[in-house]
Amino acid sequence: MGGFKCVCGRLFSGSHNPGEQFRLVPDDLFDQIAWPDPSDLDTEERQRAVEASFSSLYACGNCGRLHREGDNGSLTPYVADASPPRIWADFTVRDEIGRVLLRHDRSLADIRRQKLLLNPPLEVVLYDDTGTEARGEAGFGDDGAGGWDETLWAVTLEGSDA
Repeated sequence: MGGFKCVCGRLFSGSHNPGEQFRLVPDDLFDQIAWPDPSDLDTEERQRAVEASFSSLYACGNCGRLHREGDNGSLTPYVADASPPRIWADFTVRDEIGRVLLRHDRSLADIRRQKLLLNPPLEVVLYDDTGTEARGEAGFGDDGAGGWDETLWAVTLEGSDA
């Protein structure tokens, strides 16, 4: 398989994703493949069982989606968890249009721990130590020169005008 792009933006480049590509083995063929009888090692039946298990499964290290390769090379994505990522935020740190900026060490640690890549718009849940939680949409922050800073996350909270 060539490369493909996960919905979250993570790129898969075929076999260059160690630890993220797996082979699927149907239950009815597992014993033949994993624990063959020594007399079955070179049989056509075992060879067919091994070839039938060549369907690949790719696990996205960014968003947790699984991508299953079908018989014709098509990919079917499966979402591991539909809940948006939770990121600690200092709700008082805002940009000029009122978006919450995620530049605090705790915010960045949550982003790193969850291996998040920002591919706007990204739905997130922000929280702080007081128990406040707010849903919002993360996008790139302003670089101060009229462009976007892709290293700065800015979150527009639900119900805000920003």
